[in-house]
Amino acid sequence: MNSDLVRYVCRAQAHMDASRTARFAAGNPVTIHQGAWAYCSAGSGTDHAWEAIEPVTLADLRLVEAVRRREVVHEESRS
Repeated sequence: MNSDLVRYVCRAQAHMDASRTARFAAGNPVTIHQGAWAYCSAGSGTDHAWEAIEPVTLADLRLVEAVRRREVVHEESRS
């Protein structure tokens, strides 16, 4: 088991919205949740909505999250 893998990601709508409008997280995007690494793209310290994910490296998670944000922005621009 690799303890360097991220196992949770924050899906709080306010945090996801904030990360789409800012180039970088306001705080540290990595924290500990239930004894494992967790990632919040907004870097917020509170009010998370943690979702368990398939363990992934931070670098790979950031790539996936960047693609996800671009897809959401693209969908919003079509509305």
